[in-house]
Amino acid sequence: MTDFVINTAPFSILVKSKSKTLLPAISELYPSFLLTDVDNNEIYDFSLDVKRKWAGFGMPYHVSCGAEHFRMTDKDQLVPVFEWGVNWCVASYQHQYLAIHAAVLEKNGKALIMPAPPGSGKSTLCALLMLEGWRLLSDEMCLIDLSTGDIVPYVRPVSLKNQSLSLIKTWYPEAQIRQITEGTTKGKVGYLLPSDLSWQHYNKRAKAAWVIFPQYIASKDTLSLNVISQADAFMHLAHNSFNYAILGEQGFKKLTQLVSVVQSFRLEYASKDEALEAFSRLC
Repeated sequence: MTDFVINTAPFSILVKSKSKTLLPAISELYPSFLLTDVDNNEIYDFSLDVKRKWAGFGMPYHVSCGAEHFRMTDKDQLVPVFEWGVNWCVASYQHQYLAIHAAVLEKNGKALIMPAPPGSGKSTLCALLMLEGWRLLSDEMCLIDLSTGDIVPYVRPVSLKNQSLSLIKTWYPEAQIRQITEGTTKGKVGYLLPSDLSWQHYNKRAKAAWVIFPQYIASKDTLSLNVISQADAFMHLAHNSFNYAILGEQGFKKLTQLVSVVQSFRLEYASKDEALEAFSRLC
């Protein structure tokens, strides 16, 4: 079987693949109960094509959704490009949720949202918290239900890059990191498997309690965790949203509601232990 389906709640993704290596690789990242055969009677949320457009084993794979092309890649980098392609599908084509580029985790029934640009240490912090017992909802995508305001989980492997890979492996030797790929456009990339707790509750929603904008600063002497205003939180969240402008009034109302019910902070840190202590005090 080369074609397959990933049933990552809340989305189902039909993968039309001509690669014999893609499914075995993805099977290392996702539990078997999420990977199924194609049912021609089913309607899937997205259809992601992974095919060579020209004959020859040396030709690149094209990753696309319908008529929309995402990226070309050789077989050695197919896994990270496939994962980025899934992110692209959700960010570009779903608008039943307000979608924010952020990590989301839950502890004691309360959800933490961490929006941040690349290089901020978001994924490293996300991995740390999950490995310390927080439930992962997503490393990349905060999905907010437009009617209830619930955070909708979208559990997938945590994407770690470059130094983060060696740091997590040093701090947590038992951490399960799979499919490490060198030389991508983002450098060295590998995937940390979600915890058993995260997979067991992969479709359990949560209520937002905190929004934290993290920034790793190597020269920082001591951690700072400062409250920010609702107006600042709103503007930063809107900037990090994939579809705030598309949703218009709906997006404005939902983001206004979100910042009114959460505590918002800016976190600057250099020490892993200080960061974990700060999150422990928070919850």
